[in-house]
Amino acid sequence: MRAYLIRVFGDMPAMAKMMGMKGPNALYPCRACKIRGVRDVSGGGKTLYVPLHRDEERDGEPPYDGFELPLRTHDEFIRDAVHVATAPSDAEAERRSKSTGINCLAILATLPSLSFPESFGHDLMHLISENVFKNLITLWTGDFKGIETGDEDYKLPPAVVNSIGDACVVAGDTTPAVFGARVPNLATQLHYYTAESYTSFLTLLGPVLLRNRFSKPKYYTHYLDLVSIYEDCVSMSSDREYVDTTFRAKIVDWVQRYEK
Repeated sequence: MRAYLIRVFGDMPAMAKMMGMKGPNALYPCRACKIRGVRDVSGGGKTLYVPLHRDEERDGEPPYDGFELPLRTHDEFIRDAVHVATAPSDAEAERRSKSTGINCLAILATLPSLSFPESFGHDLMHLISENVFKNLITLWTGDFKGIETGDEDYKLPPAVVNSIGDACVVAGDTTPAVFGARVPNLATQLHYYTAESYTSFLTLLGPVLLRNRFSKPKYYTHYLDLVSIYEDCVSMSSDREYVDTTFRAKIVDWVQRYEK
């Protein structure tokens, strides 16, 4: 049952519905922990983000520790769901739902073989390929929601982006089909990128095409660390001690540098 749920309902909105949660745009969007979303008030948008770093004066809460996130437990999850379901009015139910990120008591909660949220795995394709890495590319090319580079200098010059895009097309002529479909031009055809395209660029083309392209080596190193994290995620086997210590630390460190 667990493997079936992960395979069929792997993407975040569908999984949220299966679990009775509000979903990725909620104030408390994560099904694994109760990290609180913050709004980008400077841009005037309504999108909520969940960074580790917080401006305590603006956001009203201190930064989160990546090693000590407020993880959800099964008992708490069910208790919150029942609290929403037993609200005396629709308005009160909405208030309780907003404060927990849970919409209702999911029918799957009646199965004693399932544990919320442990039985609902995370989908690597949407989390990294079509989320984190997609965001990285748009940051590098200066196309991420109108956000400028700020205090850093990670943006690639247009000429470099065009050169990388041309190389993507040329690489398709000599790359065996077993490695995946041709990767579209990064500069002109990013809208054609699929999860497969992002993954192929992340793991196969990028390490070569992005070398010596950034103004500072640390951005390339940061990217390679994401490649390493991805490869660890798809590894056929992992040592438990490595996952609990080294691998976990790699992820926390990567996120902290990404936010910086």
